[in-house]
Amino acid sequence: MWNLGRGQLVLPTTVGVLVLVFGAGALAIASAPADTPVAIWWPAAGISVALLALAPRRWWWWLTVGVAVATGAANLVMDRPLDLALWLGVANAGEAYVAASFLRWRRRPLRELAGLDVFLRLVAAAVLGGVTMALVAATGILVLTDGSFTQTLRSLSLSHAASTLVVLPIVMAPAIRRQARLAWELPLQLGILIAVTVLVFAPGQTLSLEFLPLPFLIGAALRFDLGIVAWELAGFAVFVILTSSAGHGPFGFDFERGEVSGLGMGAVLQAFVVATALMTLPLAISVEQRRRLLEQVSSSEKLTSATLDTAATLILVTDLYGEVLRVNAATLALTGFDEPELVGKEIWEMPFAPPGSTGYPAGLPEATDAQASRETDVVTRSGDKRRVLWNTSFVRDDRERPTYVVITGTDLTAERTAAGLTRHLLDAAATTAMIGIDPRGRITVFNAGAVNLLGYDAQDILETSFTDLLDVDQVQQRCHGATGDEAFQQLVAGIGAAGETAPRDWTWIGDDGRRHTVSMTLSIAADTFAARVGYLCVGRDVTEARASQEMLIAALEKERLAVQRMKDLDEAKNEFVSTVSHELRTPVTSIVGYTEMLEDGTLVEPAPEQRPLLQSIARNGQRLILLCDDLLTLSGIDSGAARWERNAVDLSAILVGAEDALRAQLAGRDLEVVVMSTDGPIPVLGDKVQLERALTNLLSNAIKFTEDGGRIEVSAKVHEGEAWLTVSDTGIGVPLEEQEGLFQRFFRSSSAQQRAIQGTGLGLSIVAAIVATHGGEIDVRSAHLEGTTFTIRLPLARG
Repeated sequence: MWNLGRGQLVLPTTVGVLVLVFGAGALAIASAPADTPVAIWWPAAGISVALLALAPRRWWWWLTVGVAVATGAANLVMDRPLDLALWLGVANAGEAYVAASFLRWRRRPLRELAGLDVFLRLVAAAVLGGVTMALVAATGILVLTDGSFTQTLRSLSLSHAASTLVVLPIVMAPAIRRQARLAWELPLQLGILIAVTVLVFAPGQTLSLEFLPLPFLIGAALRFDLGIVAWELAGFAVFVILTSSAGHGPFGFDFERGEVSGLGMGAVLQAFVVATALMTLPLAISVEQRRRLLEQVSSSEKLTSATLDTAATLILVTDLYGEVLRVNAATLALTGFDEPELVGKEIWEMPFAPPGSTGYPAGLPEATDAQASRETDVVTRSGDKRRVLWNTSFVRDDRERPTYVVITGTDLTAERTAAGLTRHLLDAAATTAMIGIDPRGRITVFNAGAVNLLGYDAQDILETSFTDLLDVDQVQQRCHGATGDEAFQQLVAGIGAAGETAPRDWTWIGDDGRRHTVSMTLSIAADTFAARVGYLCVGRDVTEARASQEMLIAALEKERLAVQRMKDLDEAKNEFVSTVSHELRTPVTSIVGYTEMLEDGTLVEPAPEQRPLLQSIARNGQRLILLCDDLLTLSGIDSGAARWERNAVDLSAILVGAEDALRAQLAGRDLEVVVMSTDGPIPVLGDKVQLERALTNLLSNAIKFTEDGGRIEVSAKVHEGEAWLTVSDTGIGVPLEEQEGLFQRFFRSSSAQQRAIQGTGLGLSIVAAIVATHGGEIDVRSAHLEGTTFTIRLPLARG
């Protein structure tokens, strides 16, 4: 989980690392000498920086708090005052945030430690983090205790920078490769390193031999992967610091004798660790870069070899003096000679060159950016002759200087024999008719495909007129009444610049009188010197295909007529709905009006038991009027009769009016309606009344389908160059499987039907139609019993 490219941090691992930060901090304080106010080394610093550098940035705010709590708790449990522990916890968190931010500059992922530029960034991050922590912590020690600001600053800067410089390479190193020598060389090197380190820093050992382990660490950098070196460096640093803090080894001996203070010994130890890291890590990185470069060169060489060996042409590479340096597999296969017989010899001494050959097969080009070409014979080991087209060109370096000569040869032997095979091809049984015609229009070649198609005998049909094969009436129609030779001349006159006529269906007459529909092409037949020697007719029997096409066209025509009838029926339906809605609205309006007059006592005071009946009549009448209005609106949109304004409308201003219009629906309801204010106007181009109607319909739905105690939010904003109008509620929602038909007319979700919520199912279809006419789109996000969010996206009005 820690190494780059081998997975991402997950929450359980992150919590475990925070526990590790706490443990490392407590251990560092416990192992510090008695006369030092701060720990000599603080491994928790490197672990904290690694944690933030590997974690997603959205976790950083709570991870920073977690680092502060973990390191503060480590100081607190080791009997440090609460105020000082909190101060040091904040300092450690600030260090982790600064160093990780520098490593993840511009929100980039943590880079692999595979280059010196990344290592320099790591060093800079370690220094920045260490100085940040030291400044904050030294200030706290100066304020809360009687410690020295300067000594604390120096000691903490070194210890925390060294910790980051030792821990981070472990997580930034490339993945360790499996190598055969790791099975024996690594244990041997590691055993010697451990033995020498223990000997140098053993109790009672006073000689200044701290340099002895360094050659073995440097040897690891030269022999092993960077990940192994990073682990060995970290283990070496931990062992040296712990033993020295206990008074052992060269550094601990001076401390025990009182020749150096605890802080002084800590500074020397950290300088030693930093120097060790600066010697081993850059060397290991350089070795890793060299290994990768060699792998790239090897891959490039393999690619070149594969390219040469898979090429079907002969390829020879020579130096500028004509010595053959390389040949490809095709050259060996064609000539029959082995590679040692060709490589190292002069090009004009090749064993496959014909007798008397001198110089390059095609000569050398006059300019370095040109080519030279020529055909020659090649004699193979078996004595066969092959005809090869040679091309010679120079290979130039970056300064455009010629460095090598590349000779390519194309075997033309097969092409030279192709002419003799043409006759066999024409005579072979085939489904394509090929007919050779002389300039006079007489048939000279009649292949097996033509025999199979028409049934004529090939010998009998020769020297007959080609037009005799065609339907007479069709020839006269297409050749303006011409027949015979005159008709043939008009046919070949249609051969264009491409050398052939476009494929065209003709009716051919077979020997049995059967009519065949043939897709026919006429092309010019020319010899080597482009002299016209005749024509070639290629025909393919498409009788069945054309019959199938005609059946398909007839079927498509029937389908088109059916679609047109359905369209006419839809238009008739819309007209019927519009007419009925108009006719129904007038009497219903009268009913509602007279009902209101009866209810308010204009004519006669109604009896108390009559008022509920009158109210029911008026209420249902209003529902019928709204239904008629919705149907008329949809009918006008469908027919294109609706004429809406196109003015600049402030979308944010519509929110206030919509809230006032729905105040009556909110009466007696326990709903929280929140209207999000905007920072400025949101201009769109459209009809304000219709946009208000779309918003009102969405809000009305939200009120209708949200139970008491719920919440409705409406907002408008500019997002990604569009105006967004959003209505969100915590209502009963719409099941996912039913959302496809949500904007269809008269659609009612199963949730609404089960709860007997009244509605016509036209509101959302009207909203969708209004949004579509404004060039926008509407999205819905909902689920059963999880609320619903509608988002209208409209193009912004251009200023």
